[in-house]
Amino acid sequence: MKYIYSILISLFLLGCSTDNIDYTLARMSGNKPAGFFYFKNSYDANHYMFEHKDFNISMIQTNQQDWIDMGGWHGAYIYDGIGLGLEIKEVRAYGDIFGYGINIFSSVGKTNEMTDAIKKGDIQYIRNNIKIDKEDKLRIEKHGKENYICEVMEYTKKNNKTNKFVSYSCYKFNPKHTKYKKVGITFIYTKSPTLPKELESLVKEYTYEDLLKRGQRVLDSLYIKDGWDE
Repeated sequence: MKYIYSILISLFLLGCSTDNIDYTLARMSGNKPAGFFYFKNSYDANHYMFEHKDFNISMIQTNQQDWIDMGGWHGAYIYDGIGLGLEIKEVRAYGDIFGYGINIFSSVGKTNEMTDAIKKGDIQYIRNNIKIDKEDKLRIEKHGKENYICEVMEYTKKNNKTNKFVSYSCYKFNPKHTKYKKVGITFIYTKSPTLPKELESLVKEYTYEDLLKRGQRVLDSLYIKDGWDE
């Protein structure tokens, strides 16, 4: 699950056609054709709430400078997930070497030993039963409108470029605690070691730490809806 949703970011960073944000589009769900959209300015983005069938969540914090120095914020709805990315102005081909975005998805399931361990904060059990490298960070935090229990993984993948991820899996349980609804929120930062000179100043401003700081409003705004039918 680490890298599945990173495809959402690359799709619109590499130049898919987009439309201005459509408020009916934010209510799309299910295995429908991809819907691409674009925020026209910071004001519209910062006042936008995604209304998904499983959750409500605010847009990441944006600055008007994102539309001046960069190419503004794009998004996509794909297979019931939401991808958000900051486009590089007039250099879309650079999307593969410098990326800055978020993926969001949801799922419903039956509680099990793993969800029990997450509720208890049993880090050792979780580490022993999932695929995770020794260097990867794993912790339990609480976020959202109802103080949801969230399993947090922080990891780095290096090959020809550096990919940094922080993934939040936040759970809401039914009254009997026999089912859960999970919302996954992954912050993704990509940087190549061989950046063109024209990107050097932008990379110093648009950092991994800046992405996480902006993303706090996403975590704070999360509301997971009731309803656990699978």
